[in-house]
Amino acid sequence: MNGWFNTPPKTKKVKEVVAPKVKTKVTATKIVKKVMPKSSLMKLTKDQLEQMGRENGIELDKRKTKEKLVDRLHKRLSKK
Repeated sequence: MNGWFNTPPKTKKVKEVVAPKVKTKVTATKIVKKVMPKSSLMKLTKDQLEQMGRENGIELDKRKTKEKLVDRLHKRLSKK
């Protein structure tokens, strides 16, 4: 019996994102990290931004606009 209730749930394929390597420059007093510029983050999809945030310990809400997601991710990554 293959009816309406027995149909498998539809799954959405999400492209896997590889987090960019963070370049570090070691100086005598402190370590300086370079964060991706906002223009590069705007080229990513919401799913990719969410995955990058999770890899860095940041929980993003995909219901927000892409611009707000990028702002929050960029701000939190630049603090680290």
